[in-house]
Amino acid sequence: MTKREAIAERALSLVGCGYVYGATGWICTRARLEQQARQYPLYAPMILRYGPKWIGRRCFDCAQLTREAAGAVGFRLPSGSSSQWRDAQAWKERGAIDTLPDEPGLFLFTQKLGRMTHTGVSVGGGWEVDARGHAYGVVRRRIEDTSFTHWARLAVDYDADAEDPNPPPEPGGRTLRRGMSGEDVRALQKQLLALGFDVGKAGADGIFGRGTRAAVVQFQKSSALAADGVVGPMTWSALDGAKNA
Repeated sequence: MTKREAIAERALSLVGCGYVYGATGWICTRARLEQQARQYPLYAPMILRYGPKWIGRRCFDCAQLTREAAGAVGFRLPSGSSSQWRDAQAWKERGAIDTLPDEPGLFLFTQKLGRMTHTGVSVGGGWEVDARGHAYGVVRRRIEDTSFTHWARLAVDYDADAEDPNPPPEPGGRTLRRGMSGEDVRALQKQLLALGFDVGKAGADGIFGRGTRAAVVQFQKSSALAADGVVGPMTWSALDGAKNA
């Protein structure tokens, strides 16, 4: 079984589990519900209203479900959907939902007011699995019927055997290309600007668009690198060298 298959299979195996805010995969009991309601008073009404239907089942919240899916291939994600998204070392590739490849094992995120508020896992064929909410539990849905705005690929070899060890993080950061966004894109843009390369009218906006790609291509040409507009280990290394020159 490949890593992509293992991630999707683990996510699918959890369909039908319950949702309780802050749940990490434990079996739901009344005592647990009361404990969660005390710990998270903002969510207490929902926990106490819908929680009893999940008694006896494993329960997750959205980010703990994606942690469980990543754990199927020996990868440990942080807790919380925003923390997961911000962990640049966790991802090999990220992008807007309209660039989502149709393949299993990718991680999906919903951005609202500048932060990620929900997350799930693609399982192929246009479907995903997520811990939808207290009233729904863990469900399988068409991605087109969800609110997801972004996607991310773990920094693992998706075609490797699920039991194979994962590679160490790439030097410099994740590979960046057009269509991706994030603080590391913003940092790339600032570095290019400091070196005299124009990234476009929007400046360092954290979005890898046409202007940023053009700037990367120009930098790569000036550094005798393959001018493909993709910021991988060799381009990161050249940028670091130029910064320290």
